Amino acid sequence: MLKKNFWIHQIGSLLPIILLIFIIRIFIYESFYIPSNSMVPTLFKGDFILVNKFIYGIKNPLNNKIIIKNKIPKRGDVIVFKYPKNTKINYIKRIIGLPGDTIVYNYKNKQITLLKSKDFKKNIFQYKKLKKSKFIKIFKNFNKKHIFGKLRLFQYTEYINKLSHEILFIPELENQTLNIYKQKNIPLYTWIIPNNYYFVMGDNRDDSFDSRYWGFVHKKYLLGKAIFIWLNIKKNTNSWFFKVQFNRIHKVN
Repeated sequence: MLKKNFWIHQIGSLLPIILLIFIIRIFIYESFYIPSNSMVPTLFKGDFILVNKFIYGIKNPLNNKIIIKNKIPKRGDVIVFKYPKNTKINYIKRIIGLPGDTIVYNYKNKQITLLKSKDFKKNIFQYKKLKKSKFIKIFKNFNKKHIFGKLRLFQYTEYINKLSHEILFIPELENQTLNIYKQKNIPLYTWIIPNNYYFVMGDNRDDSFDSRYWGFVHKKYLLGKAIFIWLNIKKNTNSWFFKVQFNRIHKVN
């Protein structure tokens, strides 16, 4: 009897802690793992990021409706969201366009032009410091066992108002036109963003499956803003060994 009461007391004392962790994870902060290179050089494969889930408002987890409003997403925010075509999958990209924006994408130099927005004054996208990057794109055959080509990636510094970050691209590689998302009666590579929707892209412009290919993200699918890289674990190819990279710990821009 005493032993049973002891375990009931122990479990009861842990419940508030478990409840607090649950509330924090659902409504406030959550950690996510980066499984791909679509956001290089901002985020690397193997990064663990901390996501602020209340910055865009606290939502009802059952229907994604906002219970408490907070800040409005901005161009340049790196966000985690539910992939609109399969909401069981989470994606991470950078917000490029806001509701009401008209944007044009240059598929050759990978630059963006803002033609119109609710707060439009001039094109807020600027590109400077074009140079070769340290990154190399490796092309493999269908079964990914043999390398048949390599290309050096170039990089710009992309400015969105006062925010700046690096983007990667391959000048020799053009987007597959047939796979580009096209709105009705709108020219290819031009998008008018509907109310309550956002246009997102990866910083690794030629290795990112994003709004250019599948369309817009509704605000109800936004999970939060990436704010901090707290760890990186790199797995060596064909090995069980993992390398912890503490130099990756920093704020997300």
